[in-house]
Order: sequence, then C-alpha cells, then structure tokens
Amino acid sequence: MIVLVGVFLATTRASGFFASVDPEGGALTGNASVVADAGAAGGKAVQFNAAVTPPPTSGCAAGVTGSAPACEMAPPAAATSGKHWNVAFSEEFEGADYDHNKLTPCFDWNYGDCTSSFNQGYEHYLASQVQVSGGLAHLIAAPLSPSYASSACYNGNCTYKSGILATSRKSGNDPDTGYLYKFTYGYVEASLKVPSTQGFFVAWWMLPADPSYTYTYNGHRYEIDILESLGSDPTDMQMHYSWGPDPDYYSPNEAHKNGSCADMDYSKGQHRFGVDWEPTFVAYYIDGVKCGQLNATATVPVPNVPMQLILDQMVSNNWQRSIGKPLLNNTLTNDVQVDYMRVYQQQ
Repeated sequence: MIVLVGVFLATTRASGFFASVDPEGGALTGNASVVADAGAAGGKAVQFNAAVTPPPTSGCAAGVTGSAPACEMAPPAAATSGKHWNVAFSEEFEGADYDHNKLTPCFDWNYGDCTSSFNQGYEHYLASQVQVSGGLAHLIAAPLSPSYASSACYNGNCTYKSGILATSRKSGNDPDTGYLYKFTYGYVEASLKVPSTQGFFVAWWMLPADPSYTYTYNGHRYEIDILESLGSDPTDMQMHYSWGPDPDYYSPNEAHKNGSCADMDYSKGQHRFGVDWEPTFVAYYIDGVKCGQLNATATVPVPNVPMQLILDQMVSNNWQRSIGKPLLNNTLTNDVQVDYMRVYQQQ
C-alpha cells in the first residue's frame, strides 16, 4: 500500500507538484519519491519533491511591481535577464493635491515666475491651472485676462493660461541640486486623455536635468518626446527623439501613423503613453504596445545624462500654426486629464 502525503496551502504554489501510482503494479511516477515504511506492513510513504515557492515578499501579484499596498502595473517591456522592474517615481494624484516635493507647476527656465510658452504659443503657465480631483490631475487651458506680456508667447503677448507639471527645479534661481527628480534610464509612462479640439496640444516629454540646457541647446540636443498630440487630429500620436546640434531625429510615425500602434481616436478615454529608455535603445509604447524602436549606433547616440519629466498643455504654438491648425475660437477651454506619472527602473 502506498500512502500519498502532501500539504496544500492557499498561499503557496508548487512547481511540478504532480505524481501518479500504477493501480496494479504500484509503480510511482512523477515528482515524488518513496522515503520510508509507513502504516500497514509493506506500506510506503511518499514525499513530493517539488519545491514550494513562498509568496512574493513585496505582496504584489504576478504582472505588477512595487511593494504592497503600492502595487503598480508592470511595464510592457521585458526587464533584462536577472533583473526586475521597480517603481522609482510615482505620482498617482489620489488626494486633493499633487505632491509638491515631486512636481512643480512651473519649469526649470523660469526666473521668479512660471514659464511662458515653449514654442511661441498663446499660453503662460500658472499654478492655478493644475488642479487635482477624482483621482486625476487636470491641466486646464483657459483664456487669460488681462493678457501677460512675454517674448516667449506669440507676438509677445500670452492670451491663455495653462497647466504644466515637471520634475524640474522650482525656479531658475535654484541650484543644480534643486531638481525634484532626475534619472538615467528606465521605463516612463503616463495615463492621460488627449485633446480633441483644434488649437490645443499636450506634450509629455523629457529634457536633460541641466541648468545650462536652454532653448539654444548649447550645441547638444537630447529631447525625448514620449507624446505630442495636437487636438486637430486625436488619431495621430506623435513620438520623437531628437539629438545632435542640427538636430537629427527619429519617429515611429515616419514609417506609419503611430508606428506599429493602433490608428484610432485617442481622445476617447484615458490611454497609456510610455517610452523605454535604455543604454542601447529608445522604444515607444501606447497602451502596452510597442510602436517603434531606435537602436543606438556609432552615429546615433542614446542619451546618457540624467533627464527630467515635463507634461504640459500648449495652445496654438508655432507647429500648429505652420500646418494651418491654429486655435479658431479664443474663448474655448480644454482640460487634459492625467491619471498617473511613473518611472520604473531595473534592479
């Protein structure tokens, strides 16, 4: 007689925990072995040999990362063999305000006031235009009255106020050490709702965390545009990586609209926009699907300097005007809704 001995626990999982017995000959097969006489004369006890794997110490289930209760969806990109993804930066916008130790509503280039337009648009950025409610951050673009005089805006006059969130220094007067968050390599993702009205524009991008890195780029340009979405066409999700003094650039959109990702209206609900920035490549993702990848070569460098995160809403900037898609009604408002911003790194 063979007695099968095993213990099943709801919180453990065995790998290959199977065995079978020939009912006529009594032969034992599978991941088990006979270890001793037991019970009636001639009886044998069976020990299952499969190792029991304890639950993960993080408390997070398969397919997610972090440590409980802060378990987050794992990146769609596979980690390098022998490593795993870890959440290095996260703002989930769960409370009544965002964490001001992680994000600023201004930008690195400001000197005593928030930044105005990056590309001769209509917008001047104000802290009041970043609001948090219902688990979302809202970057709100609205008419500004009276207007704000700034050479950065179109015709030297900012007629809109808008919202920006960045991990930059809170003021251009802060020292180099004042960056709220900077990092080198990792998977970066935000979930947001893009605009669907001509004249509005959302950008989710990265620049070097370097005070000398200004609009002139000082002979070097590293800019990773995870997403540039013009409200005039919410089916066209632009992704770019620019480098060099001229500069050169790569975009999955050059081969096909949205690269290998879906051609659809992304203004319908929240969508995930990410980039996997590693020492040898830059790869773009939408909703977990890889849209395209640029591999580093002798003439195509991948950034190897610490970067900062920027998410902002622009209004009728020079790109939009150059393609004949400016803001048509200067009384309109638009709300870019952001569910989260995250950076994952490999350990």
